[in-house]
Amino acid sequence: MNTNPDIMRKTLILCFMLLQCLISQTALAQGYLMLAGGGGEIDGGWSDTPYRWVVDNAQNKRIAVISYSQATEWIPNYFKSLGAISSKNFYIPNYTVANSQSTYDSLITYDGVFIKGGDQSVYYENYLNSKTQQALQEIYNRGGVLSGTSAGMAILSPVAYTAQGATIYPASALANPYTSQITLKDDFLTTLVHPYIFDTHFVERGRLGRLTSFMANWFKQRKELAIGVGVDDRTAFCIAPNGIGTVWGTAAANLYFTSEDALPFDTTQTMLRTGSMRTIQLIHGCSIDLSTLTVNGFDQFIQPPLTHESGYLTILLSGSDQLSEQACNHLIHNEGTPADTIVIITGSTLNQANSLKAVLQSQGAINVFIAQALSINQNDNETGIIINCGKKFIFLANEYNNLMSFCEGQINGTKLNQKIRSGNVVSFFVGDNARYAGKTVVNKYIGSGAASYNGLLEFDPGLALLKTTAIMPNTYLNADIYENTVSGLPYAMVRDSLSFGLYLTGNTFARYTFDQENKTFIECLGGTVPLMMLHNTGTFAGIADQGPGALSRNVAGFETMHLRFLSPGDTMRVGTMSPGSIHEADESGLNIYPNPAREVLNLQLKPGKYQLSLSDLSGRMVFSEFTSGNTTINLKNYGKGIYFLKINNDVNNRILVRKIVIY
Repeated sequence: MNTNPDIMRKTLILCFMLLQCLISQTALAQGYLMLAGGGGEIDGGWSDTPYRWVVDNAQNKRIAVISYSQATEWIPNYFKSLGAISSKNFYIPNYTVANSQSTYDSLITYDGVFIKGGDQSVYYENYLNSKTQQALQEIYNRGGVLSGTSAGMAILSPVAYTAQGATIYPASALANPYTSQITLKDDFLTTLVHPYIFDTHFVERGRLGRLTSFMANWFKQRKELAIGVGVDDRTAFCIAPNGIGTVWGTAAANLYFTSEDALPFDTTQTMLRTGSMRTIQLIHGCSIDLSTLTVNGFDQFIQPPLTHESGYLTILLSGSDQLSEQACNHLIHNEGTPADTIVIITGSTLNQANSLKAVLQSQGAINVFIAQALSINQNDNETGIIINCGKKFIFLANEYNNLMSFCEGQINGTKLNQKIRSGNVVSFFVGDNARYAGKTVVNKYIGSGAASYNGLLEFDPGLALLKTTAIMPNTYLNADIYENTVSGLPYAMVRDSLSFGLYLTGNTFARYTFDQENKTFIECLGGTVPLMMLHNTGTFAGIADQGPGALSRNVAGFETMHLRFLSPGDTMRVGTMSPGSIHEADESGLNIYPNPAREVLNLQLKPGKYQLSLSDLSGRMVFSEFTSGNTTINLKNYGKGIYFLKINNDVNNRILVRKIVIY
């Protein structure tokens, strides 16, 4: 025997390294996961490919089907039709059966397990610390397949939402992601290494707001950055041991990643408030490497032709047709003065407009008028006078075709169009009508049932005051439209190559405006639910094409968009005003002095017709008047600071803006 000490030492080191390698491989060893978002299997339909994947990767081709309730033989027979040698129902209704040795002895002989839908709290409470739980973990650890649908998928999550209280809906979760109603546990199964959180029926039940709230809740509990995975109904996300996940089905698997460079969640706030999150939506045939986040399967690159908003405008948007007292008060007192003429632009029914008029007057608005944007009023003199007098316009309860036709008209429609694009007025698009301020309008989202599911949403041109943005109000108005609202916005962004998407719901209201450096931004002004913003900086993307009917679902897929949840006071920059937004007019004959000023500001202007306005840094208009030439503005009632003087030449519709300092 060779007893050379150097050789023995090298041999021991090599053995130790081999042992460490084996231990590492064992620690990282995992099986296969098939995560189905629910919605029911279809023999010969969407479920064939992912369920066959379960059979193909179960080494002995034996599939156990677990449920806490009695079940038919349909699922076992379905697996057999896809190639399983055997498949059997396991009726495990309580802890006694779950913890029996006979249950364990039988389950452990299967290399594939499928857990049916139902209530994940029943699975969690009855199977926790049982021999059934032990068998599931051992099957996965030895390279077997764990699969499930709906609640059966949820319970496979490394961090599982156990739903042990009443179920929590997206709007409630967004309003308070740290409520005790959200029950998250990581003591059931260890599947993926990172703390992932799974959610099901994702787009169908609008669970974008719920899953991201789960992530925030877990961060507050454990200071861990969980990854969110939401799988749509009739869709499956299949993850192999090498970390490659592939999607098959009619809709998408949705993944959410927080940024480690900044505070991901503000846990001092009651509502959800986040930094920027990366979101990925994978449709049929697409895959992702979960270790590198490399995405494959998209062939088309979507680059928005406009990457920022540059309009010199003030636009307010609300999530509901019922304006909150805070929103009304802001419009009356913070956007100009209570004496400014407010014009409510409405449709054929006056009920909502009359009610809002009364509310505004009760809160101090002095001059409130109503104008109906209908074809019969296109040449109406009184309607034209009202539009001409308006300094604040509220769009409420207008039907899409009527409003667009009116705005395309030659008389009063032209007047209204010029007014809201001039930069001299405030435009407030309320609730459903918030859609019209954007580039693309999502139509048929209300009153058409499962429009998105059946591919029946319509995408039409908006007023394009915001030229690269789509807006989705009423996001969580009711469960019947969740899929329409949540899927419609990113679909519009991909379809029309838009940069921004805004989700608004309930009493949330927001503003598009600009600052003293000509930067444009969206600001969340109020509400009990955050403003949700999507940002597309350019991404590979595609559209779902797998039915389920004659038309495919209105679901988009994309490699990267950025998602942020804004609470009141938060802003997100969306661009810089372009040179064309503020016309640098011929300034011969124009003189503004003194500047800085203390008591008065003198303006020398060529003879003409001008509208003047002075605004502070918050965008609040403090002074407004019409003049035909030289004038003086009294500054005694205004505090020290920086203001913006806007001079609109009503003859050529050109605008000049100057910064004014009052000291």
